[in-house]
Amino acid sequence: MPAPPPKTTLILYNVPDKCLLGIDLHFFSATVEFNGIKLIPDGIHVLHWSPPTPSPTFADNAISTSSLRRSNHDDDDIDIVALRSQSNNETQEARESDNIVMSNMNLRTAVFFEASEGKTISMTWNEEGEEFVLSQDDVDSASMYDLIVRLPGLYPHLLAYPHSSPEFADLTSLLTADLLSTFLPASYSNVVPISSITASSTDSLLLNQAISNASSDRKSTSTLADDAESFRFLNFDLKKQRTWREGAVGRELTAAALDRSWFLGNLVSRERHGDYNAVLAELQLCFVLVVLLANYSSAEQWKRIVELLCTCESAVSSQPELYRKFLDSLYYQFQCVPE
Repeated sequence: MPAPPPKTTLILYNVPDKCLLGIDLHFFSATVEFNGIKLIPDGIHVLHWSPPTPSPTFADNAISTSSLRRSNHDDDDIDIVALRSQSNNETQEARESDNIVMSNMNLRTAVFFEASEGKTISMTWNEEGEEFVLSQDDVDSASMYDLIVRLPGLYPHLLAYPHSSPEFADLTSLLTADLLSTFLPASYSNVVPISSITASSTDSLLLNQAISNASSDRKSTSTLADDAESFRFLNFDLKKQRTWREGAVGRELTAAALDRSWFLGNLVSRERHGDYNAVLAELQLCFVLVVLLANYSSAEQWKRIVELLCTCESAVSSQPELYRKFLDSLYYQFQCVPE
């Protein structure tokens, strides 16, 4: 049996022509000859796409990017576009073809996967659902088949994983497969990918309440949002919830209203079993979903977590490691967004 290739290999079958495909911070327009990506480093990664469009549009309101010609591939007509921040001079000099217009693209969809040494992952394009799905066969058997029969012929023509600054690993340093299964919708485990319009459980609750109220007013029946298809983020609202312990009075009540450290500790203990890293991992996931999918619920949750952590004065002293990692996360996030 041949030895497996280094790092992780992602094989993609039946890729539609002009599909705007991406891995991590990189976007490119794929062709029907595209077969996958090799040399993917260990860790959490995300494959994202939008269905083919007749003619991709580029304009001034695009996300600022820099273009990097890909290597180790026979077809030289495809550019990789890497999402990162730019200086004013770089922005002015950027070519129109280096811009990705989120507002003019179809709905973007994504699946996460974990890479490890010697791993082979196979996904096939489902034309009816316009999505990539894992093989319905046993994954290990499918991977073994690809490794023995198809991979040797495909491997030289696969796209080598493109690196960027910051590295995607910096943006997802605290994300693990277990935490992803905690944050992502319950339907995700049933091979239902996430998309630009996937909502959080908080947003789904508000939507269901609005639908219920509208139905009562109109005496009609409306379809409620399915909570199984919602992100399972930390459920809190700083504008509506009290941030002090029950029974607090006087000076304690005043201090707790200004310093939300007690609320942070209670929230993490209640919903994340005391794991503060899980809060930052959720922050990292939200950021990734915003920049890759323009997901609104993730943007709102990112803002909630940042506001909470920035209003916990006592926690800065009691949880210094939390805030060191928090600042590190913000630093890397700011490295890949336009000014």
